[in-house]
Amino acid sequence: MLGNKNMNMVRGKQSVCFLLFVFMLTVVCSCKEKKEPEEIVVDKVIDKPRTDTEVMQDETMTGEVTWIGGGNYSYTISRTSDESLPKVTNHDIPYYDNSIQLVVKRADGSVFFDKSFTKQSFGETLPEQFRKDGVLLGMNFEEVSGNVLKFVVSIGSPDDSYDEYYHILVTVNNYGSTSYGVYKAKR
Repeated sequence: MLGNKNMNMVRGKQSVCFLLFVFMLTVVCSCKEKKEPEEIVVDKVIDKPRTDTEVMQDETMTGEVTWIGGGNYSYTISRTSDESLPKVTNHDIPYYDNSIQLVVKRADGSVFFDKSFTKQSFGETLPEQFRKDGVLLGMNFEEVSGNVLKFVVSIGSPDDSYDEYYHILVTVNNYGSTSYGVYKAKR
C-alpha cells in the first residue's frame, strides 16, 4: 500500500509541475509587447457642386442596307452636342442637349436623305417628362420594311446609373419623307 501512496505523490508532483509550467508559459506569452491599433486618418472628401454643363461625347455610326429593288444604301448617324439648344437639367446636373444627323446615300454615293433631328423634332410623340428632362441620346438602325427604313431614337437620362429612356420610331420612306411613332420592341 505504501507503494500506491508514493505513486500518488509522484503523480501529484507531476500535475503541480505541469500546472506551474502552463502558468509560466502563460505569463511569458502575456508579457510580450502588445501592438497598439494603428490609427488611420482619412481626409473627408466633400463633393464640390458642379458648375459646368456636362457634354456627351460625339459619336458616329455607319452601316449598309439592301433596300429598294435590291439596291445598296449606306447610312451615317452622327450625334453631336449642340450648345445652341436649351440646356437640360437631369438629376440636378445640367447637360447640353444633342442633335443627330442622319444621312442615307445610294450605292453611287449620291445623297438620298439628309436631315438633322433634335428633341423638338418629335413634338407630341415625346412625353412631357422627356421633352423637359431628357437628352437626345442616340439613334440606331432597326430594319428595312417594304419601302421604309426604320430607325429608333432614344431620349432620356445621359447618366448610365439611371434607367430612364423613351424610344421613338423614325421611318424614312422611298420618297424621303419621315414619320414618327412610339417604338414597340419586337418580342
